[in-house]
Amino acid sequence: MRGGYGNDGWGNLASRTPNRPAAEPPSPARHCYVNGQPSLLVEWRRAGTAWEGRVISVAWLDAVGWATVERWLPSAEIAPTL
Repeated sequence: MRGGYGNDGWGNLASRTPNRPAAEPPSPARHCYVNGQPSLLVEWRRAGTAWEGRVISVAWLDAVGWATVERWLPSAEIAPTL
């Protein structure tokens, strides 16, 4: 048995492996709490002189049951997770 790559005319392993795309940047989404309930903060925006966060939560709606709710909230209503 011959040892190593590149001794058979096909080149080394690195030259035979297709190039992988660059890694994706990390997600900007962050866990947070809104009114004590776990939520997901996905975006910030400037609202006049204050900041608002776009938050996705799962809430119980009496007529529907559990539903995904997306809303813009003032930064004061969004608490970080520890």
